Amino acid sequence: MNQEKNLDWIQLLRGVAAVLVVLTHARYLLLDTPSWPLVEQLLMPGALGVDLFFLISGFIMYYSTADSAGGPAEAARFLIKRFSRVWPAYAIATLASVYVAYGLDYFHAAANRLAFWHTLGMLPADPRQAPYFGLSLVVGWTLEFEMYFYLIFAASMLFKRLRWLALVAWVVLTVLVLPYAERGLNLSVEGGPVYSVGYLSIVTNPFVLEFLGGVLIGWLYRQPWLRLPNRQLAWHVLALGVTFALWAIYSRAVGTHGPSHYGWPLALMVLSMAVASKTVRIRVPALCMWLGAISYSLYLTHLITANMLQHRLMAAGLEPLWHTWSSILLTTVCSVAVAALSHRYLEQGLSNRVRDGLLRLLPERAARQPAPAAPAAQVARRA
Repeated sequence: MNQEKNLDWIQLLRGVAAVLVVLTHARYLLLDTPSWPLVEQLLMPGALGVDLFFLISGFIMYYSTADSAGGPAEAARFLIKRFSRVWPAYAIATLASVYVAYGLDYFHAAANRLAFWHTLGMLPADPRQAPYFGLSLVVGWTLEFEMYFYLIFAASMLFKRLRWLALVAWVVLTVLVLPYAERGLNLSVEGGPVYSVGYLSIVTNPFVLEFLGGVLIGWLYRQPWLRLPNRQLAWHVLALGVTFALWAIYSRAVGTHGPSHYGWPLALMVLSMAVASKTVRIRVPALCMWLGAISYSLYLTHLITANMLQHRLMAAGLEPLWHTWSSILLTTVCSVAVAALSHRYLEQGLSNRVRDGLLRLLPERAARQPAPAAPAAQVARRA
């Protein structure tokens, strides 16, 4: 089976990760109610979606550029495409989040204005609050890590044939060697040393190891020697990988973000799916494929949607109904609907226009490249 035609499982994981994060945040609707212990037990582990997104990001970045020769032109194209994919929608979501949650009064305080500009610039507003950084857009911290992944990946492309060695060396130096004097070999993603340069809180954070883990899984996936010999073994490996990850996380054997907690069982799960998909076809329902396609918008806008719904219920005098199980369903469905609009008009509309405009600024030779095969092009667009 041609492995390039069997990446639907990536979209499945994206969709699942986004919905889990939405449900994790929705559980706060039942805070201080008798249902809180149960909803905490059921929905809190859904925070794994963040770690899963980081692993997928590394995988896709490797997969979509593995055949690239590297160099400045390819690095520039890579950055433009990723920046255009992430930042325009991110900037609009930041503005919408501030307006919906706080109104224009938010900008009256100097500290809030500073946090807002840091958020737009994808910089930590308060490095002491790692990894969340006190941003105006609550979910923006993960996108700041994502943009850093793009930056170091593009920088590694400048080394051409040595780029994978350069990437690994940089991550080892910044994540393991540099912080060692401050905290020892500590893979906790929360807290950590506070540097005079706030961006080092991202550069040295162990979350970067999850991104590198995704790159490694992408490399293994592309190796012709790593192939399971028969369908039965492939399905067993897939089932074991998924089951172990779910057991480790939902049994609380691992209990929070980071490579030493959610990250490593999820990495084993993604690796099992990648290897198994080279032998068997992992069929994904159309709905899951669609959720995967809108997953970025869903992650970006779901808290904005929840705030708007809460304001409407309060205005209608229905605040007590907000703290119910049915409101979790309502916010999830409405978040998907809003995300579909965001995907259509921001991701496919505005972002594509920004991308095309920036690509036209490159020298003609750098901007010109042969059209990739359909499956690879589809993966690159989703990255």
